[in-house]
Amino acid sequence: MRRSATPDRRTPPAAGIALVAFLATAAAPALALAQSVPIPDYAQPAFIDSRLAVWIAAQLHLDFAAFVLAVPMFALAIEFFGWRMARRDPAGAARYDWLAHEMARLLPAAYSLTAISGALLGMLLFSAYPRLMAYMTETFGPTFAIYPLFFVAETLCLYFWYYAWDRLQGRRKWAHILLGLLLNIFGTIVMFIANAWATFMMTPGGVDEAGALVSLYGAIWNPGWMPLNVHRLIANITFGALLCAAYAAYRFLSARTEAERALYDWMGYTGNLIALFTMLFLPFAGYYFGFELFAYSATYGVTLMGGVLSWLFIIQAIVIAILFIGAAYYAWLGLLRIPGSEPQRRLVPAFNVALIAGFMVWATPHSMAASIEESTGQFHPLLGALGLMAPKMIAVTLILVVLYVSYLLYRRAGKVPVVAWAATGTRIEWALIALMAATILGLGIYGYFAPADVRIKTSIWQILVLIGGIVVTFVIDLYLLRGARTQAAVRWGTMPRRGQYILILLAFVIVWLMGLMGYARSGARLNWHVFGLVEDTSPGAGLPPLGDAAIVVTAITLIFFALLGVAFAISALGGRAGLPAFGDRAGEAAA
Repeated sequence: MRRSATPDRRTPPAAGIALVAFLATAAAPALALAQSVPIPDYAQPAFIDSRLAVWIAAQLHLDFAAFVLAVPMFALAIEFFGWRMARRDPAGAARYDWLAHEMARLLPAAYSLTAISGALLGMLLFSAYPRLMAYMTETFGPTFAIYPLFFVAETLCLYFWYYAWDRLQGRRKWAHILLGLLLNIFGTIVMFIANAWATFMMTPGGVDEAGALVSLYGAIWNPGWMPLNVHRLIANITFGALLCAAYAAYRFLSARTEAERALYDWMGYTGNLIALFTMLFLPFAGYYFGFELFAYSATYGVTLMGGVLSWLFIIQAIVIAILFIGAAYYAWLGLLRIPGSEPQRRLVPAFNVALIAGFMVWATPHSMAASIEESTGQFHPLLGALGLMAPKMIAVTLILVVLYVSYLLYRRAGKVPVVAWAATGTRIEWALIALMAATILGLGIYGYFAPADVRIKTSIWQILVLIGGIVVTFVIDLYLLRGARTQAAVRWGTMPRRGQYILILLAFVIVWLMGLMGYARSGARLNWHVFGLVEDTSPGAGLPPLGDAAIVVTAITLIFFALLGVAFAISALGGRAGLPAFGDRAGEAAA
């Protein structure tokens, strides 16, 4: 391993930096050892290739860490909502409290697996890449000391929050809410610290040309740090929600009573709804991260979009299409639970066609040489037109409009607004949605013919139009449906079994996609451990082919689900005695 300012064409291990608490406390001795005793650049501690071992351990750790970070967030939100409605609807509050507790039941076993995989990762990193870890320790020493403190605080809050659930009820519920809030704050800080290490390897800051630390603040708040924080926060919530939905599907399929099926149907619906909502913003968070990477170095843009990793994004587009269409299909199936939803169901085929057409544009490559003429540099007419970023931005943004409209129709199914201005409000709401879609389309077409700097601005305007349109129309919809007359209660527990298999499929897809994009993020560094500063000179250096990477990611995903299945089985052993009542009011509130 050597420091260099000039990249070459060799390629690196796809591994990130993430340390668990008790291994981070070894930072000071490691630094002292690096300063006093010569140490090798690389070692081979595992029975398999060190890079592969670190890759597996890192991805498993990140998968479990994402799960235990996200679940407390929406579990706390659900618990808080139930607490606030306790006075006006005690039975409904009990159901929301049960739902939050049922999600939290998944955490203790998963948290232990997070710590175990993190310990394995830390041992492999320090033993296989001693000089790299000595450099990271030298650069981030203070954060290595602070990290375990927040890790321990998060651990204590998690176990107190979970095991004191029944004790801290009634007048003491505020204390339990406070514990959950502290748990989420400490968990977010832990993620932010680890993200600083990972993004420093991609967009190093706070160091001079030789790699010596100049500013710890600059090293932490490097160009990629905040974009990755935003992207991972949203992605982790989607990730955790779909895994909770998969757990609900498993419990639904194994349920023996109608009451169990109704409750776990509601839990699966809630998990899918949270995932669907956060997925509306996930592509833009990814664009934000990618924009900062490209601004830092044009090498990233060439590598990811026009070089060795470009085909990965075609696969990514297909996988995300499965994710979005699957989540939408589950939501459309949910209309079968609602008597009187026939008008909304008639629109499902049109929505499906719109989603498929949008994803066809999104997955279209810029150039694909299928003939000698095309290989001379002339783009295919169709690929050259649809393979640019402007059409893709139109497609993905309109896809999100379709998903949002699907949710609005689900809210309307089986309900009759009773406010005096219902007809006028409905016309205004749909006119605003049509205007939002037309504006997005117009901005995209204008950006297609505009210079690159203007095209980037129009992409940002499209995002702002989408977010603004969603906020305004959703507020209108809330007031429109206030006190709406329900034609018939939602029939929870009647979701077809294929809906549960969709939830399980979505969980597998999101885990596989997370592994694939982890490979892309790490592999984009090419032949660098720390981009432009610390070069990879190990014998096994080199970016794995996409086919090999897909095999490794699939193997990691299967290992993760095997371990998660154990955690789910352990979680299913415990629980509260009895289930809360689930009547018509619960169905109306949940819908």
